[in-house]
Amino acid sequence: MGDLSSPRTASEKRQQHDLPGRIGAAVEVDHANERLRSVLASVSDCYFTLDRSYRVTDLNEAARDWVGPDLDQVLGTSLWDLCSPDAECSRVIREGMEGRRRIRREVMSGLRRGRCLDLLVCPSTEGLSVFFTDVTEQRAAKAALDELAGRFLSLQDEERQRIAEELHDSTTQHLVAADLHLMRLKQYVSSGEGQKVLNEAADAVEEAARELRSFTYLLHPPGLEHSGLAGTVQAFAAGFARRTGLDASIRMPDTADSLPFDVQRALLRVIQEALTNTYRHAAASRLIIDLRVEADTLKLRVLDDGCGLTRGVRKAAESGALLGVGVTSMQARMVRFGGSLRLLSHARGTLVVATLPLGFASDLGSGREPAATSPSAVH
Repeated sequence: MGDLSSPRTASEKRQQHDLPGRIGAAVEVDHANERLRSVLASVSDCYFTLDRSYRVTDLNEAARDWVGPDLDQVLGTSLWDLCSPDAECSRVIREGMEGRRRIRREVMSGLRRGRCLDLLVCPSTEGLSVFFTDVTEQRAAKAALDELAGRFLSLQDEERQRIAEELHDSTTQHLVAADLHLMRLKQYVSSGEGQKVLNEAADAVEEAARELRSFTYLLHPPGLEHSGLAGTVQAFAAGFARRTGLDASIRMPDTADSLPFDVQRALLRVIQEALTNTYRHAAASRLIIDLRVEADTLKLRVLDDGCGLTRGVRKAAESGALLGVGVTSMQARMVRFGGSLRLLSHARGTLVVATLPLGFASDLGSGREPAATSPSAVH
């Protein structure tokens, strides 16, 4: 019979040999966790962790300012004892925990009334990690900036209307009077060089009057209040085609009239600027206005078949220095609603693409692609 107190088994020897390594690894993990907690404690964003029962298991210094400085009273406490389970932020936390997915959303706080949070929830093995930042002041500043931008754009529209009315009521009448005087003068000038000069002057006055009528029309298109976006754009394009000789086609769903009024006005102003560019810079013969509702976005495209903008004009347009191209104004109108605008120009034409997110999809109906219509048929 062998001695039970003598030689150890091979397994026991291996365990004895691996023990220092396991201890060292555990110490290293503890040090790494400590460094992580130190980093999280030092960040300005608030951070806390929850187990799967929604009990608080850790939080940093910034988060203590929201729930109280006594760490012992907070750790192990149910989140619902600190924050209403019906609060908007609580619903996002439950959504992240139950769905096991990462969510970032701007929500109202359930800890401090009236405060807005940038909230990020990330599932973990133990439960959920929650990061949040108070963005109340930033949100208020953005709202004030949006209001200021809206007011600026409204003032721009009012100024354009005033200029258009003054050009129509005053300058156009002076040109008409000059044309009449030239016609009267012809009877006092014999045929020859003098008559030729008079004819050229009369032609120049007539061309100036035609351009002025086009510009005043572009400066102040028909109002949306009576016809909605679809009808207004069709009437505007029809008038533009009559005054300039361009062939214009429109694709626009009638359900565009269900868009919020400010959005309709912004889209109309983009079309207005794009048509002004086509008239002044493109030497085009045809243009297309196309508004479509896609899965999660609304896209407006205005395309002409002109010669495109020169490099100098494009650079001036992008910097906002070129009157008439109005890229800065178009971009401002789209950014105000969370959208964007691109200007693509080459030797075969210019394309303006305005994109808006669909936060109002239910107002747009089915969004089926409308049939193309020619504004020459619109009266």
